[in-house]
Amino acid sequence: MQAWLESLPLGAGILFFWAVGVVRTTVVFVLGRLAVRGGRRVDRVRRVIDTPVYRRAEQFVNRWGVLAVPACFLTVGLQTAVILTTAVTGMPLRRWIPAMLVGTLIWGVVYGTVGMAVVWAWLEQPWVVAPVVVLLAVPAARTIGARRRSRRSATR
Repeated sequence: MQAWLESLPLGAGILFFWAVGVVRTTVVFVLGRLAVRGGRRVDRVRRVIDTPVYRRAEQFVNRWGVLAVPACFLTVGLQTAVILTTAVTGMPLRRWIPAMLVGTLIWGVVYGTVGMAVVWAWLEQPWVVAPVVVLLAVPAARTIGARRRSRRSATR
């Protein structure tokens, strides 16, 4: 697969990842809509909706509205929850489809350019990539922690 992806021209690689993103996102959205129609009584669906990630995604969607959809494609670990939230809360398709297309295009550009290079580097030489990930994760964790502390102090 790596050789095939590397053989693609840049535009074709981006379009490939865009198509993957569109299919994946649409499947999650449809499953969310189907869950609303009859699955809320199903324990599995209820357990997914009661997770902290889903609650965080719901807050994100409530705060940013339709802009949460393209923005979620710049996150790791929140994409599926945000898409599921938009389905469960009933975001209209006339808003969701354009937002999803923009978000998946962003995702396709990221993965078609630098994203897969990082994945291949990680798979081939994890000891080189790991320090870079740590160097990026530490400031991100500090920023998130500072924001949480400021929110807590603001609510007191």
